[in-house]
Amino acid sequence: MLYDDGGAEASADRARFEAHVRACAACRVELDALRGIRAQLARWAPPEPKFGARANLQSNPQSNPQSALRNPRWVPAWAQAVAAVLVVGVAAGIANLDVHYDRSGLTIRTGWSSRAAAPAAQPAAAPAAADAALWKADLAALERQLRSELRPSQAANTAAAQRSSDADLVRRVRALVDDSEKRQQRELALRIAELMRDVNVQRQADLVRVDRALGLVENKVGVEVLKNRQQMNYFIRTSQR
Repeated sequence: MLYDDGGAEASADRARFEAHVRACAACRVELDALRGIRAQLARWAPPEPKFGARANLQSNPQSNPQSALRNPRWVPAWAQAVAAVLVVGVAAGIANLDVHYDRSGLTIRTGWSSRAAAPAAQPAAAPAAADAALWKADLAALERQLRSELRPSQAANTAAAQRSSDADLVRRVRALVDDSEKRQQRELALRIAELMRDVNVQRQADLVRVDRALGLVENKVGVEVLKNRQQMNYFIRTSQR
């Protein structure tokens, strides 16, 4: 654990951490190494600035580099940096440190806290389901609205199509009636022409018969007149004798 704020969640994380360390030998070894480094870092104190380095080096035998190397309290700066990096890296590897920054601010979580928060994230499915239900309800309402708006337009289109079909039907009926009238007129004209032809033929035949009859009558009348004239002439001659 890198830090402990003393809260209930931190206590639970600490308990889980300790249980994990008791069960994991590798973690115990790393933790012991970290404790040694922490103890060494706790014993170390930054050197105070000393003026007159040559005089101090000659007067103070502890400032000699060889004695400093022999003194376990003195640690080079690069070793301190390496130790700090190791502390942070190992602790982050053990605790699975999670640092997240968003609109709500900076959030730092450990692995156990994230595992503990993972079950708590499951109830978030309920709001997601509620959002999905609301989304489905909105979609259904939009579908109903679109259908209600499309019904009048469909009715208008149907009425317009029916009116256009009625107009087409009327035009077709009128065209059929006109064709029928024209056909009847043509047939009537043909019948009248045939009748006039028959009448003319019959009239010509009647005229021929009348002419023949008149000719016969004239012939008979002429013969009778001739006979009567001959008789009159005979009577006249007879009376003169």
